[in-house]
Amino acid sequence: MPKGKPISVDLRWAIVRTHTLFPLDTLAAYTGLTRKAIERSALKHARYTFHVGLYYLPYQLVFVDESSCDRCTSYRGKAWAIIGQRAVRKAFFVRGKRYSVLPAISLDGILWVDIVEGSFNSESFEQFIDGLLDRMNPFPGPNSVIVMDNCKIHKAENIRQMIEARGMRCLYLPLYSPDYNPMEPGFSKMKAHMRREGHRFRSATESSDEKAAVLAELHKAVFSITPQDAQGWFRHSGYI
Repeated sequence: MPKGKPISVDLRWAIVRTHTLFPLDTLAAYTGLTRKAIERSALKHARYTFHVGLYYLPYQLVFVDESSCDRCTSYRGKAWAIIGQRAVRKAFFVRGKRYSVLPAISLDGILWVDIVEGSFNSESFEQFIDGLLDRMNPFPGPNSVIVMDNCKIHKAENIRQMIEARGMRCLYLPLYSPDYNPMEPGFSKMKAHMRREGHRFRSATESSDEKAAVLAELHKAVFSITPQDAQGWFRHSGYI
């Protein structure tokens, strides 16, 4: 019997653990790949998880996040075609005006949303927070803690002062942590709705009162998110 390089003790135990804990057929699965930033800090994520779990309850948390869309967002990425032929569609290559959507989501669903043409700046974000606080409650009531990422306008001192002056609290996610924000899958559903109703959205961009028509379609897309969706995303992000 040919002799090869001896297997290390560590490798033997790794094989034993693998074959003991997992059925052999699961080892051959070719799964989807979840990308995580190298810059993520495991320690900061652990601290965040510990802090939230110790001091807050899921019904207190309100997550804020921003996404942008334009005319091209409404196109599907796939289509039916005869086998052996390409699926082809005619589409606008000029994206047109870009809109930024800024929703706040809690276990109750979409709590508040603002939409602007272009991007949010410090002034428009402050207006958004002012409107959101009207729909929240002082801590420790339900919907009393705003959770945001580390965008510069989110961390402005006047924003924190506004929130705390109304009796609410704010909390910041660790860097590179979209998976901790339940609104991230919400944007996927919102944009899927836009693709299903793509003809309506594109018609809105060509109407005589484009801004009002587009805002109406975007509000429909945002409010296609239900409380049941929100609860599922809170669970997926680890808050329930």
